[in-house]
Amino acid sequence: MELPPCRPPTPRRRPNPLPFSGGRPDTPEAASAPGLLTAKLFRAQIRPVMLSCSICGTRNADGARACTGCGAPLSPAPVSPATAAPVPHRLRIVSAGTGETRRLELIPGQYSVGRGRDCSIVIDDPYVSPLHLYLTAGATLHVQDAGSANGTFVRLRGPVQLRDGDELRLGRQRLRLEALPAPAGAVGGGRVWGSPPHGRRYRLVQLLEGGGTGEAFPLAEGDHLIGRELGTMAFPADPAVSGRHAMLAVQGDRALLRDLDSANGTFLRLTAGTDLSVGDRLLIGMQQVTYES
Repeated sequence: MELPPCRPPTPRRRPNPLPFSGGRPDTPEAASAPGLLTAKLFRAQIRPVMLSCSICGTRNADGARACTGCGAPLSPAPVSPATAAPVPHRLRIVSAGTGETRRLELIPGQYSVGRGRDCSIVIDDPYVSPLHLYLTAGATLHVQDAGSANGTFVRLRGPVQLRDGDELRLGRQRLRLEALPAPAGAVGGGRVWGSPPHGRRYRLVQLLEGGGTGEAFPLAEGDHLIGRELGTMAFPADPAVSGRHAMLAVQGDRALLRDLDSANGTFLRLTAGTDLSVGDRLLIGMQQVTYES
């Protein structure tokens, strides 16, 4: 699917599935997979409600206006939370490779998600691991990565403080934040030779498809713009990166990241299980998963 360019100066919001960036196929055989999504659909099984007549005790089907036993008028009985059918959690999955959209409804329970055919939700994507993540549907929808090769990423909905080793995805870029070591002391009676650090605290390393690394961007104290056209980190060949995509601010030992209302969003790799909120978006392989309700 050809990706449209980023928004012009007059913003016009358009849905745009995010392509895959960085990483590598989980197995050599998977590299030639078509990248389409197939999934099992789960729906709540709702049993009919039976209404008991207050006059003769006859049980009548839901919706009946009069008792089939004595003819007395019936009023619908209130449904208590304990007997109500479980409300499903709804997901929308869009493949960045094909644009194909699927919707799922998950009743309470735990679901395995991955490329393996024995998973509850099967995603035929070479960048998705055989067992990629778990979804636990209950009062909330909980997501837990299962140690996947390429990770599970969640879209930022506000500023977030990064830690050493955190990974980002934006456009087709996959980046890792690395803390720079303090200047080394004397070794063997002399000083360590090298380029001066100029107060740089971190660096952002570009991760390439196949597992290699590309450019490394050193980050000193202050604000650092990430974008397609301008900034400390510019990716002019990536049409899925907005002109002004995200800002990374280094304040002492802290590194704060915020999205600049980019068209395709900025995503952070999950390092622990988390509860999703309605509207949250995940990236797994080439799939963008939106939690709708």
